[in-house]
Amino acid sequence: MKPNIDLEDPRVKHIIELHNSQMHKALAAEQRVENSVLPIYHTLKSDTKPEQIGSGVVVKISDEYFIFSASHVFDVIGKFSLLIGLGGGEKLVQFPGERFSTKRGVSGNHRDDPIDASVFHIQDGPTEKLSDIALTIEDLETDYQDDSKNVHMAAGFRVKKSNTQGNQANGKRECFPSVEYGKKEYSILKIDRENQIALAFENQVLMNGNWQTSPKPTGISGGAIIKVCGVSMTPPFKSVAEPKQKLVGITIEQRREKHRKPGALIGTRISVHLSLIHKYLPEVLV
Repeated sequence: MKPNIDLEDPRVKHIIELHNSQMHKALAAEQRVENSVLPIYHTLKSDTKPEQIGSGVVVKISDEYFIFSASHVFDVIGKFSLLIGLGGGEKLVQFPGERFSTKRGVSGNHRDDPIDASVFHIQDGPTEKLSDIALTIEDLETDYQDDSKNVHMAAGFRVKKSNTQGNQANGKRECFPSVEYGKKEYSILKIDRENQIALAFENQVLMNGNWQTSPKPTGISGGAIIKVCGVSMTPPFKSVAEPKQKLVGITIEQRREKHRKPGALIGTRISVHLSLIHKYLPEVLV
């Protein structure tokens, strides 16, 4: 249902202009975190044709390389090596490794695991491209209090925009700018704000002055939730000359607006992924 808002009201127009201005500033920031997001593939229906099943974020800590993603994405892969696309017309790359995950749900898999966090530790040497785009510990944001109400965004690869031909894959990384919900919405959605993050993602979005149905983001699970530090969405709408992207979470779920509950993109905070590394590879985080 479209929001009952008079788009011709001068006050509404002014607010929309301010909102759009801040969003444009955020989108113009250096895409440091966005560039670290890659599509993940698996042979779902055919042993010879990989299909995109989700997204992941490349992170380097000390001299070790990891892919941060959602556990339900890795459930599909099982014990097979990780198959990811590096873009630029390159062939899909297979990485052996080990996976660290949060506890499975009652069902025995991670579909009903509310935390849904996994870290894939790459045990074979990374490619040069992977090394170039990997985030470092300085690119991660573990503080869940965002007093400045910065612009946030979710970045990943939608299945709808991906296709494969032989051992090559084409995909389009997309970015959905938004804002983090406040305490009230976290309470309504029954989300633990310390371990999870919720971004506004309503059924209808305003595009070029018209209400449109928001896209279904299938495939961005495991992708990045980014805070753009330095671009505030609260009056007086401050911004800095060079805003900076920080990785704050990994997308795990989309909830559509229904039963008076707001629509949301939900992620697990990056501190959970770091705690998995600390548990299974404590020597890396010193």
